[in-house]
Order: sequence, then structure tokens, then C-alpha cells
Amino acid sequence: MAKTGTGPVRSPSLWLLFGLAGRISRAIYWLCYFLLFCLQSAIAAQLIGGEAASFHALAVSVGPYLLLVVLYCTLAISVKRLHDVGYSGFLAVAVLIPFLNVAFAIWVGILPGSAGPNAYGDAPDTPPA
Repeated sequence: MAKTGTGPVRSPSLWLLFGLAGRISRAIYWLCYFLLFCLQSAIAAQLIGGEAASFHALAVSVGPYLLLVVLYCTLAISVKRLHDVGYSGFLAVAVLIPFLNVAFAIWVGILPGSAGPNAYGDAPDTPPA
């Protein structure tokens, strides 16, 4: 992180995918969720494809770790989306429960956010100070 006179400069992209504080809007949530779903699907396709898949060896060695990173990123965007609605981020553990995670992702994605500031931040889509 680069230092400035007021403190470290944080990357909005890193905050979006890895930070647990703050709020994000529905549009940003769906965009991130789609990106993560595509990445997860590509890794799974290489693992399932076996030796015939073009990047199978790479997927076998790195894929499980990337899937854990994707799972964490999904958890992080869900926490920030719940914060925008005004709920505790603890509800995001539903991402870890099979079948419930799909219903949870849709539910979180269609709930309207809180208008104005709430307990979790001033405005959606901006990293916390």
C-alpha cells in the first residue's frame, strides 16, 4: 500500500472482493457475483473435464485454493450487501450451506438497500474510511 500524508491508500477493487466492512449496491453485488460464478465454473469445468481439459493439470494443483478464494470473496460481497440492507454480516454464513446458498444469493441480490447512511457506512459502493 502506498502511503500518503493522511494514511495508506487502499485499492477499491481489493476492498470490494476481500473487505468485510462497508456497503455495496445491488448492481455491484450482481456484477461481482457473476464474475465469481464464471471463475468458479471455469475451474470446476477443468477439474471435471479430466485429462482432456486443456488446463486440467493447472486446475488440479491450483484449483482448490482458487475455489477457497472465490468462496471467501462471495462471503465478503454478501456481507457488504447485507450491510447495505441494514442486516448483520453474520447472516452471510448461509453461503456455506448447500442449496440454501442459491436462495440466499437471490434474496440478498433483490433486497433494496437502506436509503442514506446506516450503521455500516455512509453510502454504498465506497470503501470505508
